Amino acid sequence: MIAFGYVLLALLFAHVGFQATAYAKGSGNVRSSFPQAMAATESPVNEFGGTPPRAAMIVPLTGDAPGMREALKSLLDQDYPNLEAWFVTKDEADPATPLIRELIQEYGHARHILSGPAQTCGQKNHALLTVVQAIGDTADILVFCDSTHIAHPSLVRDLLRPIINGETVLTSGYHRIVPQDTSLGTLGMLLSTQTIHLLQGFKSLNQPWGGAMAVSRKTFEEYDVAGVWSTNIVDDFSMGPHLLTKGIRCTGVSRACLTTPLKGKSIGAWSDWWMRQIYYLKFCMPLTWVAVSGLYILFIAPVLFAPLLLLGWALGWWGLLPGLGGAAYYLVLLGLALWCRSLVAERIPLLPWLKGYLAYFPVSSVSYFRTWFSSTMGWRGIKYRVGWGGRVKEIIRES
Repeated sequence: MIAFGYVLLALLFAHVGFQATAYAKGSGNVRSSFPQAMAATESPVNEFGGTPPRAAMIVPLTGDAPGMREALKSLLDQDYPNLEAWFVTKDEADPATPLIRELIQEYGHARHILSGPAQTCGQKNHALLTVVQAIGDTADILVFCDSTHIAHPSLVRDLLRPIINGETVLTSGYHRIVPQDTSLGTLGMLLSTQTIHLLQGFKSLNQPWGGAMAVSRKTFEEYDVAGVWSTNIVDDFSMGPHLLTKGIRCTGVSRACLTTPLKGKSIGAWSDWWMRQIYYLKFCMPLTWVAVSGLYILFIAPVLFAPLLLLGWALGWWGLLPGLGGAAYYLVLLGLALWCRSLVAERIPLLPWLKGYLAYFPVSSVSYFRTWFSSTMGWRGIKYRVGWGGRVKEIIRES
């Protein structure tokens, strides 16, 4: 029994050790996306000289979510001087279709097309490929963005800069949640996206994110990314590992960070969203998905391992040292919570933050282990049955 107490103690400090490492390594990347830092590192609009490479920005959209109009306008107002903006919806019935047609009337560089329904891949992949085919050879660099995040005017320039300068052929940004309330679901989604943002501070872990990524057209064609997408559930999580097998690693661009205003999210909505992100890991990087199970076991430490350690000490199952270790763990966790709070540009009241921080770990574990029991993922009224490598086996449309 005494040995078990020390095992619990080791698990507790493995948990806070992981958190501290992520914060220390990734905090610079996260802080680079703060408004003050962005303003201090702005480059001139004409930084690329006379005629920069031709770029095509592709934005799939559906529905009429609150804030979409503002997000789309932020993409239309990009200051890269040689950019065509392509927007794609599934059909005339999509509420996003009249919205984008109205918006692009004021922009001569913007286009809109319909993709129709997907047959062999995720609907987003199908939409992207429809536009890539329509573009033909008129673009040197392809930029892919989501329609629900607010982009700063230099986003495209920031993504293209390393490619134009010959440093890489694949870049990616990310996004950060701007909380509009302090509900557990909202703060939980903030912490979840912040975790991924922190991990981008580890160059070996960089993967493209479909909300803001760019790739040279030559690379896209040479390594048949279209062929991968044509049967896959997801764009970014399939392209990243595919290009990595060709020796091409994604370069993270800390300035290329969009903002996502968020409010009114429930714990259930947060868990469902987090589960979808983990599903992509399961489908496209299954060995990694299995390997991180140990991490998600550690994530139950605040609500199970530490209380059990303190209870065992109170009942005399083990000596004073494990009990003191359990108390010390909570003090360290409090310090990490405050450190993590400093990595949010907006000020969040302390008590709601601590509640959200404590809830983050067990909800993440539950979301992860839910992915062990299904190979079907639903999104936007469509269910996909997915096999090894993210390959779509069946598309089930809800009537």
